[in-house]
Amino acid sequence: MPAALLVIDVQRALLAELAPERSAEFVDTLTKLLANARASGCPVVYVRHDGSPYELVPGTPDWEVASEIAPLPGEPIVEKRFRDAFRETNLADVLSTLGIDELFVSGMQTEFCVDATVREAERRGFRVTLVEDAHATSPSGGLTEEQIRAHVHRVARDEVARIVPSTELFGFTDAGAA
Repeated sequence: MPAALLVIDVQRALLAELAPERSAEFVDTLTKLLANARASGCPVVYVRHDGSPYELVPGTPDWEVASEIAPLPGEPIVEKRFRDAFRETNLADVLSTLGIDELFVSGMQTEFCVDATVREAERRGFRVTLVEDAHATSPSGGLTEEQIRAHVHRVARDEVARIVPSTELFGFTDAGAA
């Protein structure tokens, strides 16, 4: 089955919301995941949020994909304005053009855009894997990031996706971080 790695909203402003140690760990995991996906020939598709929240204004530095995990030339970037990366975007067309029927989902924010996109991808018939250690969020509503992640994992596992650590994908090696 042709698969793609989807990287959702890892933009400078959102990354800055994470605790510094969590941000470094998250970026390191994504860097390795991207290197291994690319080395295996898996297409990478980026999604970037335009507008509120977090003043993600197109063309500003905070709106850009974090430079540490920036797209390579030719890797598509889908612009979105809603939580669900399929809603009023060309994501479905991009995936169709690539012949994709399976998604490995990573990115930000776990309980918002990652969760909504995972659910919609499954509804559209994609096989969906949520990369267990390659999505992040900030504490919210009195919950820690770990509590939010645990809840999303539990619901996703029960309803729409398998949950797999990055080290079990693409013949993972640490060489990607070099």
